[in-house]
Amino acid sequence: MSQTLKSIVKRNKVLHTIAQILLVVKAKLALPIRGHGNRIINKGVFLQVKIDIEGNNNIVEIAEGAFLTNMMIYIRGNNNLLRIGAYCKFKGGCVWFEDYNCQVIIGDHTSIESAHLAVTEPGKRITIGEDCMLSAGIDIRTGDSHSILDAETGKRINYAQDVTIGNHVWIGLNAVILKGVSIGNNAVISTNAVVTQPIPDHSIAAGVPAKVIKDNVTWLRERTYESD
Repeated sequence: MSQTLKSIVKRNKVLHTIAQILLVVKAKLALPIRGHGNRIINKGVFLQVKIDIEGNNNIVEIAEGAFLTNMMIYIRGNNNLLRIGAYCKFKGGCVWFEDYNCQVIIGDHTSIESAHLAVTEPGKRITIGEDCMLSAGIDIRTGDSHSILDAETGKRINYAQDVTIGNHVWIGLNAVILKGVSIGNNAVISTNAVVTQPIPDHSIAAGVPAKVIKDNVTWLRERTYESD
């Protein structure tokens, strides 16, 4: 569109409104959503968010005040649910579903700088509580993506498991949270930690694999200082 035409459209309220509607329609048509019964319920703000759905009866539900940017929501399968709570911030990465009846639930007021959340295998779930703070480069997954078999029996030994993160949990830069992990309320996970076992409430965990290095703690988003 030329600068002259843009100027005319901007001055004319009717043309400007039509142009805005066309932009919204264009954005919706650009979403690659295939199947039936899929619903996007967005009460928040999307900025450069790609939604790619192939399947039926999947729901993406974004609550009031949530802000999502520079990320992808990728769903392959049926009856999956992504629910992002009120006033959450998700600033980069991907939420990835493969299979059916899977869920990713993120509580109110949680902030994520960037993360890859992958929920795979039927009925599995990633739950992140309220008021959590996730740094950049976080990887949380319910499964290993590929099968590991017992060499003698040929039976698979690495089925997916739920991941549960409590309320007010701080997860540091590049941490990895693997299948079957639960992290308690008010816990802190160190930078570059690989969490493979449950972490209790009010504790700090660090290392590969992560181990509790301090207990009886909590944390604040704000830096505090001792008074003079």
